[in-house]
This record gives sequence, structure tokens and C-alpha cells, in this order.
Amino acid sequence: MKILWIDTETTGLTNNSSPIQISGVIEIDGSIKEEFNIFLKPFDGADIQDEALQIHGLSLDEINNFQDNILGYKELLKIFDKYIDKYDRNDKFIVAGYNVDFDLKQIRKLAEVHGDKYINSYLSYSKIDPLQMIVPFQAIKKLPILENNKLETWCKYFEIPLKAHDSLEDIKATRTLFYKIVQ
Repeated sequence: MKILWIDTETTGLTNNSSPIQISGVIEIDGSIKEEFNIFLKPFDGADIQDEALQIHGLSLDEINNFQDNILGYKELLKIFDKYIDKYDRNDKFIVAGYNVDFDLKQIRKLAEVHGDKYINSYLSYSKIDPLQMIVPFQAIKKLPILENNKLETWCKYFEIPLKAHDSLEDIKATRTLFYKIVQ
């Protein structure tokens, strides 16, 4: 089984926000094969919200000094190509992350900006999302009801170290959280 644990940091929460950090852990048959951490400039015309910059602690000058957006996207595809045969419809990553639909939306937006209609050649529609597991486990009293269901709150509960709002730290903690929940 090929799992792509992925997280993004973005310039905001609008439909026209841009990913500026894409991080992941590639796990194949239970073994970590690679970690990656890609920083990229926002794409031209992207919405940039001050609140987003404050959350991840990066300035506009810092993000504008990251590598060009297209280079970061090509770097991501090069990593995907190492593990997936995009021409084999049965060879895809199961995508995993905390509220991973948001991150998938960001990756697909990036592909769209660069005219790539084939990003889904790498990605299965099957997903692993600890956030979507928590409420059902709470309903059957296998997990407690905490103050909220944020990643930081659950990491604190399970004593998982986390430096929040850095996508590499977030995704490594998410992977650890998933395995703690299923245990």
C-alpha cells in the first residue's frame, strides 16, 4: 500500500490562495521511503491574507524569496514519479492528512494554475483522515470529547510533539496521531 501523507501551508483560505509549503511523508507497505519539504512562491494573482502569514509566521518578503511556483510544482511531481506510474490506473497514492480535503484542494489548484490536468493520475480517491475518524470514535466512547478537534489538541492529548503550522511538522504529527488512534 502506498500512502502519501501530505500537508500544506497556504497564503489563506480563499479559493484563490496559493500553497507556499508542501510537505509529505511517503509510506509504502508500512515503511517510510521519503520525507519532503517544498517551499514555493505564491502563484501570480494568488490571494494573500495577513492572517495566514501570521499563523505560519512567514513574512511576504520571505515567501517571495522561495523558489518559483512552477519549480516547486515540478519538484513535487518528480517525487511522485519516483513511486507512482501515472500511466497505471491501479498505481496511486492513498492520500492521508488531517482535514486532507483542504490540502488536496491546494494541490489540485496548483496543478490547475500550471495547466496540469493529470494530477489525479497520482492520487487515489481513497483517503485517510484522522479528523474524520475522531467523531465516530467519540460516538462509541473510544475517544474522549476534548475542547475541540484541532490537530494541536489531539497531539497534546496523546503527548505527540508538534510545532504547529509548519507543514512538515504537522504531517509527521498527523501520521503519528493516526497510528495512536487506530491502536
